[in-house]
Amino acid sequence: MSEKLKTLGWYLQRPQLYPRLIDEARRILFAEEASPLNRTAEQATAWCSARAVDTSTALQQLTGTPPPASVESLFPEVFTGAHRRAAKCPVKMGGPGDLDLLYWLAEHCAAKKVLETGVAYGWSSLALLLSLRHRPGSRLISTDMPYPKLNNDRYVGQVVPEEFHFQWRLLRTADKQAIPRGLKEFGALDLCHYDSDKSYEGRAWAYPLLWNALCPGGIFISDDIGDNVTFRDFVASTGLTPVVVAFQNKYVGVLVK
Repeated sequence: MSEKLKTLGWYLQRPQLYPRLIDEARRILFAEEASPLNRTAEQATAWCSARAVDTSTALQQLTGTPPPASVESLFPEVFTGAHRRAAKCPVKMGGPGDLDLLYWLAEHCAAKKVLETGVAYGWSSLALLLSLRHRPGSRLISTDMPYPKLNNDRYVGQVVPEEFHFQWRLLRTADKQAIPRGLKEFGALDLCHYDSDKSYEGRAWAYPLLWNALCPGGIFISDDIGDNVTFRDFVASTGLTPVVVAFQNKYVGVLVK
């Protein structure tokens, strides 16, 4: 009970997150987190494993050419500074995702309007901004809800250099408030990257919203699709064939509209 009270106190200090607090209360009351749909990791992992390829093969399939280099090798000074800032961060957050996949897909579609959900240290934001900075007028909107009770608010996006901030807007609130705000600003997206609420219900709400906002040829990317079968079910609704990428014992799903 004390932990729940601490969580409640954390939310009460952040009025912008009150809608998320209401959602969390509803999930507890109606036991959505215990829903069978949220306990389908075994099915999802089997589905992903049967289709998975490595990052190089995925990029070959999606762009027609393998990646010429890793994004970190292209920008060594930027990443040296980023790793230094991450090491100094007093709060431990999630590690980098498949940064080469993000960078080269953004390059491939010449993305100018990009929305991502889930930031933490900001590794994915950095990879996307490294692509966007070469295209005048391009922007990244990132949405992120700080980790409850960790007080990491001030460290979200820590690895992104200050000089990249002019193309970046960070919305520090939950998906159900931040995603509609980001989409309203953009109108249409060239690329979206989902890495926030991992529940079946959260993804089932966000996936169609993001997909419908993509322009023709736009690219949809979701991390951690082995957690449950949301991505599998969403793919079936589109009738399209996804590319599934195996990365560090996890799976990333990609769809092209």
